[in-house]
Amino acid sequence: MQQQTLPESPEITAASPTVDSDQRENPLRPETTDPAPGFRTPGPGRFPGFWKPLKSLFWLVHVAFGTVCLVLILAILAAIPVVNLITLGCLLDAQKRVARTGRLRDGFPLMKFAPRLGVICFFALLFLIPVRILATQANAALIVRAGSEVSSDGRVNTLRVVQLLIAAHLIVAIGCGGSTACFLRPLRNLRWLFRQLRTGQYLRQLDLWAGEAIATLKPLDHFLLGLKAVAGAFCWLVIPTGLLVAYSAPGRVSPFFGLMSFLGGVVMIPVAAWLPLLQVHQTVTGRFSGIFQVRAARRVIRQAPLTWMVTTILMYVMTLPLYLAKVRLLPADAFLVLTPIFVLLIYPARVLVAWAYHRGMRFDQPAWFGLRWGARLLMIPLLATYAGFLFLTPTISELGKAAPLENHAFLSPVPYAQWGTTKH
Repeated sequence: MQQQTLPESPEITAASPTVDSDQRENPLRPETTDPAPGFRTPGPGRFPGFWKPLKSLFWLVHVAFGTVCLVLILAILAAIPVVNLITLGCLLDAQKRVARTGRLRDGFPLMKFAPRLGVICFFALLFLIPVRILATQANAALIVRAGSEVSSDGRVNTLRVVQLLIAAHLIVAIGCGGSTACFLRPLRNLRWLFRQLRTGQYLRQLDLWAGEAIATLKPLDHFLLGLKAVAGAFCWLVIPTGLLVAYSAPGRVSPFFGLMSFLGGVVMIPVAAWLPLLQVHQTVTGRFSGIFQVRAARRVIRQAPLTWMVTTILMYVMTLPLYLAKVRLLPADAFLVLTPIFVLLIYPARVLVAWAYHRGMRFDQPAWFGLRWGARLLMIPLLATYAGFLFLTPTISELGKAAPLENHAFLSPVPYAQWGTTKH
């Protein structure tokens, strides 16, 4: 059978895998939108439809609660130095799934696990309220009755009994699955647990749950994924960012340093255009060298210029608020409160970029000439404005010339370097 090929081009083509070695190694085949074999796409699932109001309402509640829990989980991980690479890895994994399938709902692989973890955390905090109240009362009694003959053993013993009962209830409820019903029906949990232990099925079920949780979270895989993305982005950003901050350093008023900063802004324009797509390409191919294959980014821009332009603008616009935390360093507790906002802004932006990557890889023919060059010419001044904003960040940030080095569009969604200088 004769193989269909596109006209010769320096870009990535949709030819047969026997023609291009890069295409042969790429698990995402531009001629198909099917995911790779064995590729799982967990997520909130398809919307049931307005003709099923009860199921649709349950779906909306599940998605809303799962989104809140997901953002909080990623925010907690993002607030911890080094561990925040797991958050970046989760975002990249979501991008990989959307880039393979083209379905935005596949960009929430942790949605299946996040609501259950949110339920566990909610009821754990709820049941610990009586323990907190009794502990406060017991501590106050010990202080007031210190040195007197009145004993406080009754309050202390009551506190210990309540702690033991609530701890046992929480452990059994989590061991029974951690659903809402498990926390509200303790007697039913005990009957179920005794029945499972008697039949010998509990350990098997527990191993199944643990395996599913580990397979969904994949902490080591996500950490390595984030580490590769940071290393690749650093290779792209170190030169233009270093040139940008050359003129902002104290005492550097020579025109030579100004020329270096201008050159850094010029170099930053193509980097800002390609790097979001190249991070997706690196994740999809699974190779570190994928972030240097500029042909992949140029193919997406050529095949889907309008989608690329809109998603790129949205990504940079949604990352701009993250720089507000650099204007004045915040206390550590206030910084933790803002972390979920950082995650909430960057997550959808990355998913949309992956969707643009999918569209660019799916199309076989370039877009209309006027649309291609119109999008490129329109994006040049916009990307130049973004480069100028990075140049000005040292003048408005307490971090000084280190501010542009924390590029939230490509690195962690939280300015982790602030932990060394955050006010207490």
